[in-house]
Amino acid sequence: MVGADVRVAIEQERLTRRKRGAWLWYESPIMKAINYCLTEEQKSIDDVCVFVSSDIMPRRVTHELRDYSVRLYQHHLCHAASAYMMLESPLRAGILVYDGYGSPTGRDETHPDRNTRETFSLFVFGPTGYKCIGQNVGLGFIEDDFPTSITNSVGMLWEMITSLIGYHPNDCGKTMGLSSYGVPRYVGHLEEFITYGNEIATCFRCATDDPAMVEMIEGLLLNGKGNFAVRADLAASLQAITNKTLLHCAGFFCDYSIDVLCLSGGCALNTVANSFLVENSNLNVPIMIPPYCGDSGIALGALWLEQFHRSGSSAKFTFRGRPLSPAISRPGRAYAESERQSAVHQFYPHIALDASITTATDLANVIAKGAIVGLFNKGSEIGPRALGGRSIIGDPRSAMTREKINRLIKGREPYRPLAPVVLKSKYDEYFLDNRNADPFMLKIAKVRESCSRLAPAVVHVDGTARVQVIPSDGDPFLIELLHAFEELTGVGILINTSFNRREEPIVESPVDALDAFLGMGLDGLYLDGEFYRPADSTRPNTLRIDPIAS
Repeated sequence: MVGADVRVAIEQERLTRRKRGAWLWYESPIMKAINYCLTEEQKSIDDVCVFVSSDIMPRRVTHELRDYSVRLYQHHLCHAASAYMMLESPLRAGILVYDGYGSPTGRDETHPDRNTRETFSLFVFGPTGYKCIGQNVGLGFIEDDFPTSITNSVGMLWEMITSLIGYHPNDCGKTMGLSSYGVPRYVGHLEEFITYGNEIATCFRCATDDPAMVEMIEGLLLNGKGNFAVRADLAASLQAITNKTLLHCAGFFCDYSIDVLCLSGGCALNTVANSFLVENSNLNVPIMIPPYCGDSGIALGALWLEQFHRSGSSAKFTFRGRPLSPAISRPGRAYAESERQSAVHQFYPHIALDASITTATDLANVIAKGAIVGLFNKGSEIGPRALGGRSIIGDPRSAMTREKINRLIKGREPYRPLAPVVLKSKYDEYFLDNRNADPFMLKIAKVRESCSRLAPAVVHVDGTARVQVIPSDGDPFLIELLHAFEELTGVGILINTSFNRREEPIVESPVDALDAFLGMGLDGLYLDGEFYRPADSTRPNTLRIDPIAS
């Protein structure tokens, strides 16, 4: 960042190619990302005035930066600031942060091996400052090398149930998708271990460290023989509890005068709960969630806090001289033509350039004929959603497109939904309640009959879709692509899902994109103005798609 202008950002996982930022003992958890940003700005590490972050930072990092100025801020405060900085005007915002756990807040006097950590934090931010109006904390174990256990945490409850029903604890998105197939019949069972207090400090009490809770869940799975219905019902019950918790906690802002409610923290990625709040809250204010609401946004929030503490007032941040929203959602560096061509040469003779396809209109014609393509379009995204920078794009008019992408191309569970991308001006033609029109895919919308009929591949089993809207000042390429596809087909929607293989992060570089394109069996790759097809016409992923069938 230069002044209050953010220049470039990247998540380390995009560079190491290991999800969730996993790092090995001999690696730096941050230096690849730091060097990526410095190289883009033609700076050296000695040009940096100060490094800022949350106070939950690996000790290896503090050691690596021991010769530099480092300032750390509380974890939930960073989350809150990262949301507030997205607002375009000096509004008064209520900000609700909830996640797995945040900064340590103290010790348990009766148990020296346990401490307390942030689980819910509520803030009010305004042009002249901010205030924490209350926190809920959880009780954990003081651990350095092993997974910790935190009570009173929605995030930890999701990780627990996600792992018990058979997924990786960090794959909570799978559990959220599964919840639409179930009935929340186990809410009562789970709420034997949960209470919702009338004060912020007791807003969510959950005994995740009680062995009886795990035994109860395992018993439900055992009695149901672990079948799909039982796991779906558990997921649905967990989602219902999350909806209830979010609505309950947001209600604490009723006593405050706010212009907007922001959500942040890893649990703010729960699109179902976000839209439940939109549709049921009594606050009567807009609800905004930043694209990087998980820990990928911590550094940006720390930047805002550093600027605030230097100047004593709220700075107006920009991204490369433009308004922060929505441009900050795509902060990756641009790759030069020479870098793209170097990558292409590495994959010769397995790919072939199709020189007839250069524009968004050309690409729309290919997609309308049934091709499923990788899209490498200028800067990459920050956060877990592909927003048109590193996306897989397809024709939504056949439900078989969803089946091919899920089963054959991405190798993921067939019940998982695919997202639609649509121009903001067209949202009301296909979806209900424009309060859920979101540029970052962080809310869900109920679909109209026209969407179910014309674009069945993007409709989830519960009649909803996680929509990405493109505003009139959004990415010009995506705007042209959607206009062209609608002219060809009469449908103003495209499938947009993340460009990554199973258990890999979203692609970042041209080499990543070409490798994934061939490995996944995509029909083509649009690489910043050039279109490549597999040179071998024998395709591993063959599933007939009628582009006009539903």
